[in-house]
Amino acid sequence: MLTPRFELSQTDDEITIIIHAPYANIKDTVVHVEENDFRFYSTPYYLRLNLPGKIEENDASKGDYDCDKGDFTLKFSKVNKGEFFENLNMITTLLAPSKKKHNIVPTIEVISNPGASNPENDDHSVHKGEDESKDNLISQTGDEWHTEQCPPSESVCAMLHSPKYGFANKFSGALAAFEEAWIKEIVDLPLPDKTLPEDRKKLRQQHELESFSEEHYMADLVESECVEEYLAFSCEWEKISQADVSLNEQEKDLLKELPNKEYLLDENEINAVLLSLIDILFASCYNCRTTLGENTVESGWTINKLSSTLSWFQSFDDIEDVLLGSVRRSLCYPMIRNWDLSMKVLSDVKKVVKLGKIYVLKRLCEIHSLFNNSPEPRYILNQLYIKDYLIWLQQISNSRIEELGLSLQNVVVSKEQIGLDLLELEAAVSSVQNENLIIENELYTLPDDLEKLIINNGTSDPVNGDPLTTTDNSEDSDSDSSSTSSSTSSSTSSSTSTTSSDSSNAESNVIHTNNAHHNSNLDSDDEPN
Repeated sequence: MLTPRFELSQTDDEITIIIHAPYANIKDTVVHVEENDFRFYSTPYYLRLNLPGKIEENDASKGDYDCDKGDFTLKFSKVNKGEFFENLNMITTLLAPSKKKHNIVPTIEVISNPGASNPENDDHSVHKGEDESKDNLISQTGDEWHTEQCPPSESVCAMLHSPKYGFANKFSGALAAFEEAWIKEIVDLPLPDKTLPEDRKKLRQQHELESFSEEHYMADLVESECVEEYLAFSCEWEKISQADVSLNEQEKDLLKELPNKEYLLDENEINAVLLSLIDILFASCYNCRTTLGENTVESGWTINKLSSTLSWFQSFDDIEDVLLGSVRRSLCYPMIRNWDLSMKVLSDVKKVVKLGKIYVLKRLCEIHSLFNNSPEPRYILNQLYIKDYLIWLQQISNSRIEELGLSLQNVVVSKEQIGLDLLELEAAVSSVQNENLIIENELYTLPDDLEKLIINNGTSDPVNGDPLTTTDNSEDSDSDSSSTSSSTSSSTSSSTSTTSSDSSNAESNVIHTNNAHHNSNLDSDDEPN
C-alpha cells in the first residue's frame, strides 16, 4: 500500500484534510473517523493519522474529489469547538500510531511452597534441580530461586564505555565497520570511536589554528568588493514571514518516509541538541548566501566542514561557544573568509530560527538531500544526526524554538573572542593601505613637478638665472644688431630643439642649454642645422 501526500488545515470549528491520490479507485474509497483516529483507504493508497484533537463525522461533514488534480478534500467537525490542533504540519508525528495504555495484569502463579514440604521431598527436589540445572541454568534451594549470572563480555563492556556521538550522543561504535580513510573524507575528528568527548573541543581548536591562513584572510579583507555581492544577496528567509512557511511536496515525501521514534531526553540533552542545531543551521545559511541560493557540488562539503557537530562530533553547553566555533570555522576553511560575511550569516541564523519550527525543518530537509546526493559518504551524517533531528523536531513544542531564538538575540560575537589575532591583522592591512595611498599621491604629482622643472630649465639662464629673451626689432638696420639678433635666434632655436628632443631628462636639458648658450658666439654660417 502507498502512503499518499496530504495536507491539513483548520478553523475554529472544523478540520480539512486534503489527500493527493491521483490513482485511487474511487469505488473502493473508505473513510473512517473515530475521535483522534482518521483512516483513509482507496486502492492502492492507505492513510492513517493520529490527530492531536478529536473530530467527528456529522451532517456538516463533506468530501469532494478533484479528478484533474487527483485530490480528496474531506472536512470534519471538531468535537470541542474552538480547540486549536497543534503540529498539523508534523508529518511523521501524525503518521505515528496512537499510544494506548494497557493495564498489565500480573500472571504469576504459585505452583508449590518448597519451604512447607517435608525434608525428603526437599532433598529429592534439590537433587533433581541439580540434575536439570545443566539444561535450564536454574536450581532451587529452600524458598529462593537462583539464576546463573554471566558477566558481560569484554566487547559489550567496551561498547558501553566507548565514546558517544550522533544525535543526543546516543551512538557508539557506529563507524567501526567503515574504513578509516573513507571516514576521513567527512569527519575531521581522528579516531571518533576512541576520542573522548572532552578532548574533541581541544583537538578541534588546535586544528583550526593550524588551518587558519593570515594571507587568505587579509586578501579577502583588501578585496572587499568580492564580498559585496554575497552581502547584498537577499535570502529566502529575508523575504517571507512565518505565515508564508509551508512544506513542499518533496519535503513531505521525505518526512512521511521517516520512522517514528520516541526520544527520552533529559533537560541537559535537549539543551545540547538545540545548541548543535544552531551550529548546523549556521553552516546551512553560509552555504545559501555564498551560492546565492543555488546549491553547488561543494554545498555538501561546506555544510559538513563548517559545522563542528558534523565534522568533529562536538557537543556544546553554551550558546556563545556555539557561535564562536561557527564564526571561527567560517574564517578558516571556505573560499570566502570575511568577518562582515560571517556576521551577516549569524544574522541569517537568527532570522531562520525566528520563522519557527517548520522553516527549520525545511532547512534540514535540504541538508538531508545534499548529503544523500554527495559523492562522499555523507549519508552517514544523515543516519547519525539529520534524520533524528527531522523526527524529533516534529515532536517538540514551538516554545522550544522560540526560546532558542530569544537566547540567540542576546549573543554578540567580537573579534577578540575568536582567538585568531584578527585585530592585529586588520591593523597591519590598514597601515599598508595608508602607505600605498601616500605613495600613489606622490606618484600622481610627480609628472607635474618634472614638467615645471623642464620648463624652468629650458627658459632660464643656467648661470645668472636670468630669463633668456629674443627681440625681433625690425626697425633696427644696424649690421651689428642684425648679427647679434642672428646669434640670439640661433641660440634660441638650438635650445628649443634640445628641449623637445629629451624633455623627460632635466639634467640633460641643462647640459644642452649650456651648449646652446656657448654656441651663440658662433657665426651664422657655422650654426648647426
